[in-house]
Amino acid sequence: MPFPFAGAVQAPTDWQTGTAATPHTAHAPESSKLREIWAAAYRSRYWVAGIFAACVLLALTIALLSTRYYRATASVEVRQEAEKVLGTEQDRESGSKSDSDRFLQTQIDIITSRSMAESVAESEGLYRGDAFLNAMGADVDDATPANTAVGRDARREAVIAQLQTHLKVKYSGSTRIILIAFTSPDPRLSSRIANAYAEAFIRSNLARKAGSSVYALEFLRGQLREAQERLARSEQEVVNYARRTRIVDAGNAAGSGSSGDSVRPQSLVTAQLVQLNQAYSTAIADRIQAQQKWQEMSSGPLTRIPDVLENPAIQTLQGQRAQQQAQYEQQLAIRRKDHPAVIEQAVRLRELDRSIATLGSNIRAGIRKTYEIANAREQQLAREIDALKSSTLSEQNQGIELSILRREADTNRQQYEALLRRYNALNAESGVQTNNLSIVDQAIVPNRPSWPLLPLNIALGLILGMLLSALFVFLREQLFYRLRTPDEVTRALGLPILGVVPVSATPMQDLNDAKSSQSDAFSSVRTSLSLLSRNGAPRSMVVTSTQQGEGKSTATYAIALSFARLGKRVLIIDVDLRRPNVHRLFNLPNRDGLSNLLVGQVADDAAIRGTAQANLDVILAGDVPPNPTELLNSSQMSQLLGRLSERYDVILLDSAPVLGLADAVILANEAEATVFVIEAGRNAPRTVETALTRLRQAEARIAGTVLIKFDPGRLGYGGTDYGYSYEYGSKHGG
Repeated sequence: MPFPFAGAVQAPTDWQTGTAATPHTAHAPESSKLREIWAAAYRSRYWVAGIFAACVLLALTIALLSTRYYRATASVEVRQEAEKVLGTEQDRESGSKSDSDRFLQTQIDIITSRSMAESVAESEGLYRGDAFLNAMGADVDDATPANTAVGRDARREAVIAQLQTHLKVKYSGSTRIILIAFTSPDPRLSSRIANAYAEAFIRSNLARKAGSSVYALEFLRGQLREAQERLARSEQEVVNYARRTRIVDAGNAAGSGSSGDSVRPQSLVTAQLVQLNQAYSTAIADRIQAQQKWQEMSSGPLTRIPDVLENPAIQTLQGQRAQQQAQYEQQLAIRRKDHPAVIEQAVRLRELDRSIATLGSNIRAGIRKTYEIANAREQQLAREIDALKSSTLSEQNQGIELSILRREADTNRQQYEALLRRYNALNAESGVQTNNLSIVDQAIVPNRPSWPLLPLNIALGLILGMLLSALFVFLREQLFYRLRTPDEVTRALGLPILGVVPVSATPMQDLNDAKSSQSDAFSSVRTSLSLLSRNGAPRSMVVTSTQQGEGKSTATYAIALSFARLGKRVLIIDVDLRRPNVHRLFNLPNRDGLSNLLVGQVADDAAIRGTAQANLDVILAGDVPPNPTELLNSSQMSQLLGRLSERYDVILLDSAPVLGLADAVILANEAEATVFVIEAGRNAPRTVETALTRLRQAEARIAGTVLIKFDPGRLGYGGTDYGYSYEYGSKHGG
């Protein structure tokens, strides 16, 4: 997250134990990531500008020095049609889009094929001489004579290679228009070859169609011969089998057969059995009817039988008897029974009754005879059907085989008729040449080159420059990554930031001005140190850095000056006995300093020197000793710090850098706290971590870090992210 203001305190968990608080890590927002990317690009802006300029210059150079090529394009409409040989294929026009795409792609492959290139080369005479190869700018092997077989083959291959290389065929995907484009250094040659390809494509299509028709006729002719032979053979097998098994088709004669009945043929036995079955069914019905009638008449009086009563003779006799009965009743009414007239009437009645009875008995006997005849006929037909069953069953197996042979013959006949119809239709159409290709636009001579295109080259150069710049910035940031901002310091080191000091061209003048941004920044550092514990700032602090030249001496002077302005008694000790620098800051001669004090050459008061700033004293380094580490690690140094702590509120030790030297590590163990100075944009995280690891191994109590020489504008962060506190005083101060 952006550092809120210069000098903000990131309080450690316990600075006295020398452990720093682990910073809270959170996912950086997108705006922060974008600022980091912009900052990385800004830091490499001169490199990026150079890469862009080089890429654009390269694109312009290529555009100006490249050979100009001209592209001519011819368009051909390709209509999809079906090639029907047997007449059973579906029309391709009704196919799916994938089928149409495959068809068009097939046509494109035909155009770009080697055979098409050879056809164009032959039709345009490109094999004769080297004119075409020279026009295309191709290398011609002059070592091989053109009049030899090897030379001719080599030049033919070169011509075909040039044709296939500079040919481009495509279609839009939404139409059936194929674009044939050819590119060459000569605009007229491009137009000529593109049109030659379109015409050769149409000729090739017509030739394939003619060949397809001839092939189809030959194919159908052969199929017809085979079908005719199969039909004759199958019909002969039907006749031979029927003759061998003596099966005679009586379907037409019987009138019950069907020409389409190929399962059960109507033979003589079958026809006879069918007729007997029909007669048998009729006989059974007649017998049942006669039997029922006889059963009804076999019992009961004759006068109640319907057939008797309905008989005309019976009815006549019944009428006569009724008249005779009436006369008998009249005679009996006037005469006695033994009277001859009455007796005569009675005899006549008995004769009529006997005649009626005889006639009724005859009628009943006739009904019985009808029943017996129907029963006998049924039994006779049953015996005849049983006799024919064995013959019919044996004939059925033969009939099935005959039906199979007849079906095969019918199938062969249908195939033969279908092939014959298709052959006649194709033979009639073979003389008509149909073409599904037509030229929409012929290729015209182009008036401007298709390559190189200056705007396209510049655009490609800019894109290349963008990619190379991004790659350069990425590699530069990865290989030469440095700690630049407070966020990076906190994330990489896990230490609190005591303060951020802006860069200054005149640091000493700015520090002497209490209202300058430099003084404000170090005042924030002083505040952070004062808030490290309840007792205020540590009494003794070592100020060190990773390597020399980072500004630790200036930081020591500024921190001491800030404490002194508060009325604190402050002492600066220049413990960098190898390359002392404090005396230059105060314009003092480097004599009678720390080295002389530790070896006992001078006393404490003689080594302490006053400065122009009230409450601020210094002990210079003194003479450079041959053994600085032994002096700093001696008991005299510990005793000196003890004595001086009683006289001063704050003691600042300007130490040597950590890497490569043991001075800072030794002093960090003796002092109450260590202030680590980091120059913005100079140190890699691993280098600083190595220095901090050495301090932690010595159980140094690291109070935090001070980021100095921080310039947001130079680092690519602008003046809004980290510049608030630096400008606040000048805008709103007294």
